[in-house]
Amino acid sequence: MTVAPRSVRTTGLLIAAGLITAVGLATAATAAPATGASKGSAALPAPAPTVNGNFTLCSGPNYASFVVFEKRNSATRIVAPNTCLSLTLTGQSSEKITLWGVRPDGKEFKIATDTFDDAVGERIKTLGTPDENDWTTF
Repeated sequence: MTVAPRSVRTTGLLIAAGLITAVGLATAATAAPATGASKGSAALPAPAPTVNGNFTLCSGPNYASFVVFEKRNSATRIVAPNTCLSLTLTGQSSEKITLWGVRPDGKEFKIATDTFDDAVGERIKTLGTPDENDWTTF
């Protein structure tokens, strides 16, 4: 399942109008394809200390992932396995987010939904494999 095409137009308009910045955000329909998952290192890196933000997504070692922000009609870029993405997001307060995984063949799968409050912040990491996926906060 992918994000509706209207997200592409809406996000483009919001970026052009200066209402959101494009740093780290993309629409799921235009996000770069994921690279193959690595079955190697089980260690999950911490977010880079020079990147500050109130939202962090880290992909576990077995698949890439991304998050869709429902109220913003946008999504993070695809985060490769064993990497993290941190963003500074404001202006929406509490909103529904959907966490997606990306199989090595590029097919997307839904992991879960959650509520993100930009005043509080959130740090999410994916766990498991595409067939036995999970997530946690850290």
